Amino acid sequence: MKKIKFGLKSFLTRGGLIAVLLVMLVVSACEGLPVEIQLPWINTPVPSKETEPPVEVDFTLTPESPEPEPTQTREATVKELILWLPPELSPFDETPAAQLLQEKLDNFAQEKQVKIVVRVKARTGSGSLIDALTATKPTAPEILPDLIVLSATDLELAVERELVYPHDRMVEMMTDTDWYPFGQELSQVGNEAMAIPLLTNPLSLVYNKASLLPPSDDWLAIQDNFGVFGFAADDSQAKYLLLLYIAAGGDVMDAQGRAILQEGPLVEALTALKEGLSSLHISTLSIGFQTEDQVWNAFATRGLDTAVVTIGLVLNRQAENENQPNAALTKPEITLGTAFGWALGNPDLARQELALDLLAELSETEFLANWSEALGRLPARPSALATWQDQNLLPALESIAHATSLYPSETVMNRLGPALRNATLLILRDGADPVETAKTTIESIK
Repeated sequence: MKKIKFGLKSFLTRGGLIAVLLVMLVVSACEGLPVEIQLPWINTPVPSKETEPPVEVDFTLTPESPEPEPTQTREATVKELILWLPPELSPFDETPAAQLLQEKLDNFAQEKQVKIVVRVKARTGSGSLIDALTATKPTAPEILPDLIVLSATDLELAVERELVYPHDRMVEMMTDTDWYPFGQELSQVGNEAMAIPLLTNPLSLVYNKASLLPPSDDWLAIQDNFGVFGFAADDSQAKYLLLLYIAAGGDVMDAQGRAILQEGPLVEALTALKEGLSSLHISTLSIGFQTEDQVWNAFATRGLDTAVVTIGLVLNRQAENENQPNAALTKPEITLGTAFGWALGNPDLARQELALDLLAELSETEFLANWSEALGRLPARPSALATWQDQNLLPALESIAHATSLYPSETVMNRLGPALRNATLLILRDGADPVETAKTTIESIK
């Protein structure tokens, strides 16, 4: 009988399946014919010590698939990052701070092989950061900022409008202990980490370092200080009287979040103003000052011995001319300040991851120290402030950074500011009674 044999090798070829089918057809057609067909996978003997096991062949058919493409990293898929910044943080200016930021962004872009687009937008008015973010999300989501720098007030508004996004990595970053209290305060909105804090610019009491009688660290001890004192009494937000009120223990919101003033602390704050005026310590120039810049100019030209100004003015303008006083600062237990933080403005997860990589580098101690010192603002990290090159004012700056709380919300400030401004002018300009002024002021905001 003629034998038909099929070697294993033939089944490993791409035509093996066809051969199997042909064999089955032959077997079926040749039933009853004197032909013996030996198939190697039928009646396979049980292996023994003397018999080698047959080679196993898998004939399961699977569709051919193309070679898999190499897995792409998020750096490879994200080709561009967009940053929105306020004017004071612009990397396009010819300043040391701008050059530091531009160099950092260039290095990151080269390392990650991405393009970084920076757009500078005003903090207030038409086209501001928050207004642009509100308009862009529904109309042009492709140009949303991956990172945006917002003030504490704008951050609250952005969270309310669902314009910025939380992330687990932000939570991890904020569990670090290397943050000042104002930074933790800014980051937490609605019990969630919504931003990474950056800088603050708080109010401070500046005086001439050469003075033999430095002022008290107590904000309310106005009458006990030496020389002529000035502040922006005509400030529309009345920030200095608000600070006195809070230093006296006053609350600015009730349990329902409504703006309030309490009579006791307000009387104490207004009495401090009245006593300062009566002791001839408060300069009559104060009534005409609407901004801290005006107050600083009076201090720099020696029209004032002590003055309430922002830290930024002291740090950036202390060497403007040779004749101005050598600035020194008190160490209050509490002060108020504005602050900036980084937020995520794009919902795309891959872009968020890369943006957070950049944010980690922008928050790194050495860079933040150099950048914040060049900007003349207090950094959100104690480790960054501690490594400033200019150690002259450092002890006072560290104390002020620890003491800084954020201003109340914009809603509260808009409600209380005009009433407190009016109260300030009533005391200084009209010689009004603190108790009666406190009562009328509280009635005006109800």
